[in-house]
Amino acid sequence: MEHAPEIDWALARRITRMAPGRLPDLDRRDLQRLVADLRVTARRAGEISASALGVDSVGAGTISVVDWTGWGAAVRDMADAGMSDLGLRRRPPGALRTLRGVGGGLVAGVGLRIAGPRLIGQYDAYTGSDTLFLLAPTIVNLERAHGFVPADFRLWVSLHEQTHALQFRAAPWLRDHLVGLGRRVLETEDGDDIAGLVATMTFLEGHADHTADTAGRARIRTVGQLRRAFHRTPGTLSRIAGVFDKGAQYRNGLEFCTQVTRKGGRKALRDAFLAPETLPRPDEIADPPAWLRRMRGQA
Repeated sequence: MEHAPEIDWALARRITRMAPGRLPDLDRRDLQRLVADLRVTARRAGEISASALGVDSVGAGTISVVDWTGWGAAVRDMADAGMSDLGLRRRPPGALRTLRGVGGGLVAGVGLRIAGPRLIGQYDAYTGSDTLFLLAPTIVNLERAHGFVPADFRLWVSLHEQTHALQFRAAPWLRDHLVGLGRRVLETEDGDDIAGLVATMTFLEGHADHTADTAGRARIRTVGQLRRAFHRTPGTLSRIAGVFDKGAQYRNGLEFCTQVTRKGGRKALRDAFLAPETLPRPDEIADPPAWLRRMRGQA
């Protein structure tokens, strides 16, 4: 793929505003309190996660509490930055580019419309903004639907998202490494290189889940309830095309990190952030002892 996908972002935004889903019923004062609480909680989570990981940081530089439309606007900036990093060129102006943009806008709009009410938060590692986005309506809807203790759920979510910010602090090379893996996927016709990218993303998501659970145990009374509610069981997508199953990444990554910690101690996972070569390989995600043996051999 030499050209960046054409996306009419104005069209995508219009689609996301159509029947935006069930927004929580909050008056102005409740909304202000929610935003303030999420910001304070995310800052606290950054400090807790940094202490647990042994990183000299407090997490993301900016905390942005958004609705689904606000998150959609941020996605455009992240997508543009990602395409630029991958070296994908824009097509020449013309009718065909416009037509492609309409098609891309429809796909992006529908995708954002579906994903927004399901997404809780996201760390922007793409544009350089160092921003952690928390989606307020999704968080409130989940609290109400599952009967979560709001303070517990908000801290647990923030611990996961701030861990992503801290992963890039611990490994300054990580962003370029992910870009390199993405380029290899695009340049390989048979797609064999995608396994390395999936393994890395699986580890990063599992590591964030693991940190949220372990760092939260002393501070979140209902952490067990939260983990059970978000337990990712294999579904149809996992059986048909596991490489695209985000739930499998969380599930398998969490199991990898749990096993590594049990067998190698609390600090063993830090070795994964030493260099690109120390990240778990695709076969090691399912075989944590193999990764531990390799790390001990490099010590």
